[in-house]
Amino acid sequence: MSALHELDELLGLDGDEYDRLDLFQEADELIEQLRTADVPALLALWPQRSLCWQQRFTQASSNIDGAVLHALLAGLLQIQERPHGVFELMSRLPPVADHSPLSDALLDYAEQAWHADPGRQRQIQISCWSCGLSGRLLKRLGLSAWKEAGL
Repeated sequence: MSALHELDELLGLDGDEYDRLDLFQEADELIEQLRTADVPALLALWPQRSLCWQQRFTQASSNIDGAVLHALLAGLLQIQERPHGVFELMSRLPPVADHSPLSDALLDYAEQAWHADPGRQRQIQISCWSCGLSGRLLKRLGLSAWKEAGL
């Protein structure tokens, strides 16, 4: 059985069973085994799975491979309905943003979300800060400091 198939089954377990058996570590180990070849199938699953499944994935993704993370984020940004996980996974990126198409797309996404969902501004700020996009987002928003945004 592939790591993705095992992970899908594990993340889909009943909440009590997942928590009772403390399967977070096992999920983390399976996510670590994912490869870029698994990303298209993962992206196909993502919108079909529950918010709980998506949250479990993002919470257990501390050891996700960098190439898998980049491919997953790029794919999630292409999903029309706003998927859970983009801001949560951004915190897994290295703390120094580059000027890649992915960083630019994440910055666009963050800017749009900033205006569309003021209730998530703190999360957006933290996610952008953790991956080095904070300063660039501030400039796009026309702010000199997060204090101006009330954060």
